[in-house]
Amino acid sequence: MFEFLFKNSLYITHCIEFIAAVIGVFYIRKHQGTAAVFFIIILVYLFFVDIIGTYYNNFLFFTTNKESVFYLNYWWFTIFFDIIAVILFVILYQKILKNERHKLILKYGASIYFVIATVLILYNTETLFKSSFPTLYILGAILIICCSGFYFIQILKDENLLTFSRSLYFYISTAIFLWWLIITPLVFYDMYYILEDKSFILLKRGIYIFSNMFMYLTFAIGLIVSKPEVKA
Repeated sequence: MFEFLFKNSLYITHCIEFIAAVIGVFYIRKHQGTAAVFFIIILVYLFFVDIIGTYYNNFLFFTTNKESVFYLNYWWFTIFFDIIAVILFVILYQKILKNERHKLILKYGASIYFVIATVLILYNTETLFKSSFPTLYILGAILIICCSGFYFIQILKDENLLTFSRSLYFYISTAIFLWWLIITPLVFYDMYYILEDKSFILLKRGIYIFSNMFMYLTFAIGLIVSKPEVKA
């Protein structure tokens, strides 16, 4: 079973992403006029970012030249996942959260994050095309964990605490909180990454597979079982 998962990890991840995105589009009318619609847009966005990034050389004509700085797809995931996706989730939580102070913290946090990302890329342009930025990944993880943390504080103070499992935002927050919490430590070990270390490669791949399966399946379940948000 594990051998099958490792050999087909990309296809499995893409299938789960696709299923979550399709379910989101199918249930979009159920959440019309709420922040959940923006989340569904994020799901579709993440699916296409991953698909294009994975099959990068087949999609973009200039990557056929191995000498081109665009040949590797590090820049794609750095810009469209590490930066834009994180900021999109911050915008989502600004729509979900009720506490103005928390929303303000996220607003300034996202602004500082974007400035840091821009400066890092401008001063390390070569790195953008050759590897990832661990600093950006860790800062992004902090922002996402703050987002979900603020939401958990919100539901603890909510009068309808016992009905939290009916909210789509609970499933979203739980999934992204655990995903970033599990995946982020792997960034610290990337510096020791070598192709000969098959044990670490398998461990890392396994963690990513099961984390992705958990996150996107949780999104899908949340979209199906959650009740529409009461519009103000």
